Amino acid sequence: MEANTAIYEGLKSFLDFGDADAENLKSLGPIMETHGKTLTDRFYEKLAGVPETARLIEGRVDALKQTHARWMSELFAGDYGEGYFHSRWKIGLTHVKVGVPPHYVEAVVSFLRVESEHVLSKELTGDDIANKHGSLTKILDLDLMIINLAYAFERVDRLCQFTGMSRKLIERCIEKG
Repeated sequence: MEANTAIYEGLKSFLDFGDADAENLKSLGPIMETHGKTLTDRFYEKLAGVPETARLIEGRVDALKQTHARWMSELFAGDYGEGYFHSRWKIGLTHVKVGVPPHYVEAVVSFLRVESEHVLSKELTGDDIANKHGSLTKILDLDLMIINLAYAFERVDRLCQFTGMSRKLIERCIEKG
């Protein structure tokens, strides 16, 4: 897990995600709180319209909407350290365990990027839109990267269990091709 935390820190550095982004995101909290329910509703309507994801959310939409609202509030809390990483890692593992295909996680993040830009363009003006949406895009992408790391970790873990091979050996095989 430490290696993954280091990857997260490296990704934040690569994206130049820093204090200014954290402040931008905190400032978006009230805006997204106002529009978050609508975004969440639209997000779950999209998922319900796809047979592959509809079966995963059937009978659980209200509870999932509450979880999604908590996730969104964490996006704008301003703390993006190790605790944030571990929270997103758990989300990734949960998605793996319930069988959410990773391409739908990526599609949802894309949906949120686009929809959030529409929201911000109604609430902000000029350079503020691009600046704050840039910070939001970075954190959404970081979330996606963490979730993808969790998918990769879990898949290697399953392969280790299935084959009886060590993680180190499987990872070396993957690296060597």
